[in-house]
Amino acid sequence: MPQSFDINKFNYRSTGFGSPLVWSHGLLACMQSEDALGIYAWHRFPKKLTLLRYDACGHGLSASSNNKTDYLWTNLATNIEQLISAVLGDQTVILGGQSMGCASSLFTALNHPDKVKGLILMNPPTAWKLRASQHDYYIKVAKAAKILGGKGLAKINANHIDRMLPPWLIEAHKHSVLGMLDGLKSMKRSSLESIFLAAAENDLPSHEQLSQLHIPCLILAWDNDVNHPLSSAKTLASLLPSSELHQAKNMADVDEWPQLIIDFCLKLA
Repeated sequence: MPQSFDINKFNYRSTGFGSPLVWSHGLLACMQSEDALGIYAWHRFPKKLTLLRYDACGHGLSASSNNKTDYLWTNLATNIEQLISAVLGDQTVILGGQSMGCASSLFTALNHPDKVKGLILMNPPTAWKLRASQHDYYIKVAKAAKILGGKGLAKINANHIDRMLPPWLIEAHKHSVLGMLDGLKSMKRSSLESIFLAAAENDLPSHEQLSQLHIPCLILAWDNDVNHPLSSAKTLASLLPSSELHQAKNMADVDEWPQLIIDFCLKLA
């Protein structure tokens, strides 16, 4: 089980006054790094809707943990449920997230399908057989993280940013793309080790579980990203009964994502 919930340990931000979207960032990211990268355009999100964003456990300005289980996607989902209860009360919400945030949102929806009226899954992570094949890789990174810490990992990733994002996105955001590593730089060695040990165990829900999730779902994905393969997005689109997939092939397609998110939320408000 995750640590007992204390809202004061979480850095969160709630804006707007209407139907809520609860957004969860990806692994090693945070609100600051999302804003630095610049593709989300949260400043355009309408004030007649509520937007609740937060830094997950061990990320950004939220408190960290040295306990691997606190970083399992199922337990991150529990944190989402607790945060919603503390900030939004008993409201029905739309859940959304990128990569890790996509996974924790899915588990939250499976736990409380009656409380979730929509899902936005951006860049779904590796899953199922492909995820299992990466087990040893995550164990290796966990050992490296214990030695190098956040700054060391950020330096290495900065030198290999072309392995993390499509080339057209790097070119379009060449002045801000390294901002996606801002959250990583301040992360602690011990919590980073636990995060990657958890990553070795994490996986998306089973195909059978997903096929039972009758919730409107917007899936946003791009190709040429080994950590977020298009195959994950396509499989989710085939399994989730009420889903639509938008595949970005260039920066112009990604530039449409903020409006797609807004339109989806307004439709379900």
